[in-house]
Amino acid sequence: MVLNPSALSSGLRDGWLPGAGGPYPGGPRESGDAFAGAVSGWFAAAVAGPHPCSTAAARRPQLAAAAAAAFGAGQAPAAGALLATALTAYMSGQVFGPGAASPPAGTAAAQALLTAVFADLGAGTASRADRIAQATWALALTAVVVFPPVVSPPVPVT
Repeated sequence: MVLNPSALSSGLRDGWLPGAGGPYPGGPRESGDAFAGAVSGWFAAAVAGPHPCSTAAARRPQLAAAAAAAFGAGQAPAAGALLATALTAYMSGQVFGPGAASPPAGTAAAQALLTAVFADLGAGTASRADRIAQATWALALTAVVVFPPVVSPPVPVT
């Protein structure tokens, strides 16, 4: 399945951001865990060629802890930088069959987009989810999966 930013936005709204009258997560740690749940569930659908991502769920705790630090930062520039770094670290090294994802090249762009989301205190839940999903999706698109070279069949030493 191809990653879709609309699906991530929906997951962020349903699992992380409060709906109309719904409560916010209890603190940075709870928020980081909810965010990581939405992102790891979405990233589990990623593929590189014919190979699905096999490590998205296993690496959820890593993302949750790093996202919690971002959500506890208290300032938009720090939160944007920390969340972009968290997502970059999460996506780096994800396993797709025999291949592994290299660090995304779009970290700086994602940082700028995420900082703008955190700075826009008047944004609604849907807008915030859409913008974070777009930044995360753009970051995922810049992660290249490197596969080992094809090894020829064994040949006897002569």
